[in-house]
Amino acid sequence: MKVPKVITCTGYGGTGSSVISDLLGEFSNVSSMGNFEFRFIQDPNGIRDLDYGINENNNRLTTSYHINNFIAYINYLSKSKVYNYESFFNGQFKSISDKFINNIVDIKWDGFWHQDIIDSSFFRKFIYYSERIIQKKILRMKEGGANFYGSLFNKKMYYSSGKNFHQHVKNYMNELILSSNNNNKDFVVFDQIIPSDNVDKYTNYFNEIKVIIVDRDPRDLYILNKALWKEKWIPSDNLDTYIEWFQLLRKNKTEHENVIYLQFEDFIYNYDSTIRTVCDFCNIDIANHQWKNKYFDPSVSIKNTNLIERFPQFRDDANIIKNRLMQFCYHQY
Repeated sequence: MKVPKVITCTGYGGTGSSVISDLLGEFSNVSSMGNFEFRFIQDPNGIRDLDYGINENNNRLTTSYHINNFIAYINYLSKSKVYNYESFFNGQFKSISDKFINNIVDIKWDGFWHQDIIDSSFFRKFIYYSERIIQKKILRMKEGGANFYGSLFNKKMYYSSGKNFHQHVKNYMNELILSSNNNNKDFVVFDQIIPSDNVDKYTNYFNEIKVIIVDRDPRDLYILNKALWKEKWIPSDNLDTYIEWFQLLRKNKTEHENVIYLQFEDFIYNYDSTIRTVCDFCNIDIANHQWKNKYFDPSVSIKNTNLIERFPQFRDDANIIKNRLMQFCYHQY
């Protein structure tokens, strides 16, 4: 079975990247996985951390630590009712992930090391340090490990040399994609499967991936959060902090033939030309746009633009943002 070509939409948080998964879901030859954020590659203990632990910081102990963290993370995602990956991959997420882990691990054994003690519960720490005190102070042992503790609390340790790691990840991604309910479509769209930063690192995990990075006017993002969302991961409580945060996140843009930057507002105010841009970039025939406005309707989304008209109490802040972030402000309003 042919693996569909992968497209992902991503952004900077609240910048409207799901417009892509909604819009492309209206195409007959595209399988859109919806607005669920597939963050298992980029989030802590995901694929990127595993790559770092095996290939960039490989040593006899920390590599095992990163592999164990990845295994625990996969188990969590497999069982989670909030982030239930099994539903997207036809109940095969954990089994395919386990196969991937077996492919990248060279050897494994029962054991533990000092980081396991640091991360353990108070009870386990008490057992460990009690045994060590007895060994050193009473039995006068100069060498040897905590054998009693090890007999109770051994865990799996792993070593991976990192050989063919990126190819194993690509195979892993392909198996997951094939297991999903893509109905043999030519393309599949994942929301946020890679981040907007360090894109070059993440493209190593796919045979090919088209990355669409969506941004939005900083005034609208600020007002949305101040007036409606009130999310604490957006630092809008302090205007100066917000402006600096917005700027820093966009400091490094990726120059790559498979990466494109688009403005959320253009999907509303320049609908037809922007859709053609997306189709040309992804090599999708626009004739397959059979369900126009079914999931993305510009007449609805326009309400989330030019928000100073709805919330005039933020006009002073919006003017300051415009003066300091002029290059990021949408030119049509």
